[in-house]
Amino acid sequence: MTITGHNSELGTKSFNDKKNIIRENSKANVLNREVLSAEKWNETSILNRAKVLSGILIRKFNYVEMHSDVDEAHELSFGVDSDIDVSNTKPDGFAFVGEYTKVSSWVDLLTKFINLAYDLDTETMSDLAAKDYSISSADKTYISNDERKLRKAKQIDNSGIFFETNLSSKNIISFIKDLLLNMNLDTDDFSFSLSEIPFDINDENTWAEGMLPVAKLFYNLMEELIDKSKITASEVEKMKTKEYTKSLFKATDYPAVANDRTDNRGHSSLRRYSTKKLDFNGADIYISTQFFESDREAVIEWHKEHLR
Repeated sequence: MTITGHNSELGTKSFNDKKNIIRENSKANVLNREVLSAEKWNETSILNRAKVLSGILIRKFNYVEMHSDVDEAHELSFGVDSDIDVSNTKPDGFAFVGEYTKVSSWVDLLTKFINLAYDLDTETMSDLAAKDYSISSADKTYISNDERKLRKAKQIDNSGIFFETNLSSKNIISFIKDLLLNMNLDTDDFSFSLSEIPFDINDENTWAEGMLPVAKLFYNLMEELIDKSKITASEVEKMKTKEYTKSLFKATDYPAVANDRTDNRGHSSLRRYSTKKLDFNGADIYISTQFFESDREAVIEWHKEHLR
C-alpha cells in the first residue's frame, strides 16, 4: 500500500515500471523509500517496509505503556480455572453468560447457578439426572432424579431433578466447571466474586489472595507502619513518585502515595486513591487503589522488611 495519486495507471504493470511511475509522480516518496530501493516486492520487502513505517509512527507519536485501571469492586473476581483456595471464603456473587447474580453463601451460589443452567439447557440437565451424574474423580452422585441417592438434595424448581448441596466450596467450583463443559459452554462464561474476610494484622491468613484486594492490603500494612513509626518521611515522599513505587511493585503504574485523592488522574475522571486518608506526621496522605495481584508478595515482603 502506498500513496501515489496514480493507482489506476499503475494497474498490473511490472514492479520496475511501477517504481518509475511512483518516483516521477508521488509527492510522498519519504513513505515510498523502501519501495523504490527494493529490487523485488515480496514478503521480506513488505515486512521490512512495515517495520520502518511503524518505527516512524512510534517516534512521532509517544505512547505510555500502562495497565487498565483497577476497579476495587471487581478485584476479587475469579474464574473456575483459577487455582485460588476458596476454603474459608464467602462468595458475593457470580457472573454467568453476561448476567450478574448476588448470593449469600456457596450453596446459594450453586443453587442459583444450577437453576439458570437448567433454564438455559434443560435437555442436558435432564440427561445428566437420568444417568445419576457425577463429576470426574468423585464417587458420589451429584445430579439425579432420585433424591435418595443424594446426601442433601435440593430440587430444581418442580422439575423432579435433584442436585447435591452437601459440598465444600472447592467441590462446588469443580461441579460448576464440569457442568459448563457438559453444556458445551466456555469456562470463561462463568466467574465468581468473593466477599472480603475481616482483616487481622496479626493473622497472615487474612492477607492472602481471595481475602482482600492488594490495594486494601497495602493500605492496612501502611497504616500499621505509620502507627509504629516504622516508615520515614523520606520514604513516604519517594512513594509519591511513579519511579520509586514501580521499583518496589513492578505491576503498578501510579505512585503508591498522594497528597490528594485527585492526584495522578491525567485525562481520566477516575480517582485512583482511597477515600479513607491516613495521617502521617500531621498531614493527610492518600493510598493508591491501583495495585495488582502479581504484587501481593512484594507488598508483604516490603512491609516485613520495615519491621525487622
